[in-house]
Amino acid sequence: METRRSGDSGAAMPCRAALGMVAAALLMQGCGGQAGGESVAGQGGSVTMAAMARQDAALQAAPARNMDANLHAAAATGWASQGAGTTGGAGAPASNIYVVRNWAELNAALANTNSPTYATDPAAAKLEPKIIRIVGTIYGTDLGNGRLADEAYYKSLNATAAKWDFNLYLQSLDTAFMADLNARVAQGDPEAIALRARISALSSARSTLRNLQKAQIQFIIPSNTTIVGVGRDARVVDGYFSINATPNIIIRNLEFQAPQDLTPSWDGKSAWDSRYKAISVVTGKQLWIDHCTLSDGTPAEEIVTINGVTSHVNRFDGLIDIEDSSDYVTLSYNVFKNHDKTNMVGGSGDGNGAKERDFNRITFHNNVWDNIAQRAPRARFGRIHVYNNYYRGDTSATAKYRLGYFIGMGAESKILSESNAFEISGPEAGAAKVMSNLNGYQFKDVGSWINGVPASAALEAAARAALENNWAKVVAAAASSGFTVGPYTNELGWTPAYDYRPGASFQEVKMHNLATAGSGKVAIDGANLDVTSSFSLLRSGLAWNRITGKYSAAITLTNTGGAALAGPFQLVLDQLPAGVALDNASGTRDGAPYITLAADDIAPGASVTVPLVYSNPGKLAISYTNAVYVGYF
Repeated sequence: METRRSGDSGAAMPCRAALGMVAAALLMQGCGGQAGGESVAGQGGSVTMAAMARQDAALQAAPARNMDANLHAAAATGWASQGAGTTGGAGAPASNIYVVRNWAELNAALANTNSPTYATDPAAAKLEPKIIRIVGTIYGTDLGNGRLADEAYYKSLNATAAKWDFNLYLQSLDTAFMADLNARVAQGDPEAIALRARISALSSARSTLRNLQKAQIQFIIPSNTTIVGVGRDARVVDGYFSINATPNIIIRNLEFQAPQDLTPSWDGKSAWDSRYKAISVVTGKQLWIDHCTLSDGTPAEEIVTINGVTSHVNRFDGLIDIEDSSDYVTLSYNVFKNHDKTNMVGGSGDGNGAKERDFNRITFHNNVWDNIAQRAPRARFGRIHVYNNYYRGDTSATAKYRLGYFIGMGAESKILSESNAFEISGPEAGAAKVMSNLNGYQFKDVGSWINGVPASAALEAAARAALENNWAKVVAAAASSGFTVGPYTNELGWTPAYDYRPGASFQEVKMHNLATAGSGKVAIDGANLDVTSSFSLLRSGLAWNRITGKYSAAITLTNTGGAALAGPFQLVLDQLPAGVALDNASGTRDGAPYITLAADDIAPGASVTVPLVYSNPGKLAISYTNAVYVGYF
């Protein structure tokens, strides 16, 4: 594939910042299971407190440069690599490296309480480089006493918040109900008077309850911070990361199940408005968000009919919104799924060009948007590079997350779309469902596909048509909000200032992103201790099955180290002959397949037998070397 860079006129150049797609797929496709998979530590037993302490010590002792198996080779890409560069917590001293498993530990780590500086200057300690490794699931609603905060809890904290009643709020939206209620109030009906007073109190109740919820579930991310999930199942559930006027932050390998607003509001027509994102960026600079999975989780289904309009109650806002003069940001290899409004850039409004238009340099590359309704992204006032992403959406009217559009051309946005793979189903599938006009006029596409068919011309035609169909409203909005507008153009006035590789085909982009994007797909290896010397390994039972055409065997591990060891473990089979594949591998470590063992303690003298299944079409002699690692993978 060709490497492109600003000013090189399309000439091929060595790629410093990104691997080629095929090479990256080979490196990464064995590094983890499905995003959001079950915790390995939950298979077959629990980890003892002593084992957790040993593993925490190993994580904290791991040098920052080794915190990620690929970190030394894969630094921030796209716009995040420009400007001052994005390094997060690189260089953090041992005191500023944390392993966290709950709300309290995460907040303490964000405050950098272990730093020697913290005792005398907490504000300065927050600004020091720090690395935070998240293990397992952290709940934003965790109260620290075995209980999770819910609506009843917030109401118990404040008499005003206690007046919130969602069902009553729904009643108040019904015009017939309110007309009848007001008539009864006019007649002096005491019950009606009391009910209308309760409805009048809902506004202040909403505001108070929302502030209480925010104070509980918000994690404020300071500058010079790297946050990584350890293994396949690191999650933040019902909490959100808030980046506000803080630069130099890296977030990787985490699943976010976005928080639900307990007090959503209806616009009176067709839409719900909610408050909380999974990640909120306001005036953030030098940010890299990579290999994360973000979704609504599995919310309860709420379908209501208001004045004859039936809708799904939407208690979610954006997944990642980037607002108010944010700059030098890259979102790469993330999965956004099962959501309505996924990504807003320049979210402060069309009238804020004076503070926005010189910023909002954002790259979206190798992400997956799957089963979403809109904003992938919607952009205002920015130089937005959207390349090598895979989109999958459904235009069916019966779908909960029915596709409205993927890319929204907002005021003064300059969007470069390259090698994006759009897969659209339903009766309205086509370029018009990719593009939406939201007061913008500058869009260029190079080499993208719709349902496998080259579509650059169709996408630019759809962008032009969307603007022209919306022309009168755009001109009126520009006059009232002070932004510029003009006839459609694919001349953007900027080119990417960094190296990147456009995808070569629809199928390549699709398959590569599905295999490698999302949480659990990068190996955070700081927790892994080599315990090979504590085991003896006995291979046995190599046999060929003529029905399946596979070879089977087993390895028995016996703990000879004199002390119990707590898993999970990796049994690595290195230097298998070329042409021999381990079919039941859990993944690969430095190119060698491994099998993950359960998390049970293995007592001194105890043994575990691990079955092996090989593909060996050449019927080669099977030889290899073994290693055993312990930790969270």
